[in-house]
Amino acid sequence: TSRFGHNDSLQPLALWFHLATCTLIPCYEKQQKHPNHIMGVYRSQRSVSMINDMHKKDLNIGLLSPWVAATPTTEIDKGKEYFCVATWGTMSMWSSPKFAMLTSKIGRELHSLPHGHLIGETRQIQALGLTDFRAETFTVWHERAHMAAFYKSGAHQHAMTSMKDAIDFRVRRVWVKGSDLPIVGDNDATKAFVLRIKSGGFAEAVKA
Repeated sequence: TSRFGHNDSLQPLALWFHLATCTLIPCYEKQQKHPNHIMGVYRSQRSVSMINDMHKKDLNIGLLSPWVAATPTTEIDKGKEYFCVATWGTMSMWSSPKFAMLTSKIGRELHSLPHGHLIGETRQIQALGLTDFRAETFTVWHERAHMAAFYKSGAHQHAMTSMKDAIDFRVRRVWVKGSDLPIVGDNDATKAFVLRIKSGGFAEAVKA
């Protein structure tokens, strides 16, 4: 059983993190010694409009972890709208090991937040090529302010600063009702929820 309280929910991501630890991290360490050689070959330069188009057209479901709840279902108001943030980033495969290490720290901090902040979350990755490794997170919050405070502090802020020259980052902000949330550990329900977010099925939450 995982620390999130159910079996195998993060197994696909766990397998990838294991792969990163065993094979890609040594490549990342080599990159630090010879950054121009590695990054010059494998990192592509893409325009802002190209990245925007990639993000808009990406309706893929990759290696997705089933929904993980931080708030018990009994405490969710099914008729209330909650704030949801969907982050999307593309990077080179050579940057992904560093990203994996940073996001593992983010995950620990995310699930150590005070009760009543985070409602739940899921994540997915897509390895589409050496220069297009995609990582996404989908988090739902009790209050928009709780999200903002988390994103501006601790491991998340450190990761954003550390990866700013390595990842092209985009975000969606939407409102979801409590009744829209997937059942914990239900892979099919999580896929449907994520696809609805990515395809514009929820009302946009205009940036505050």
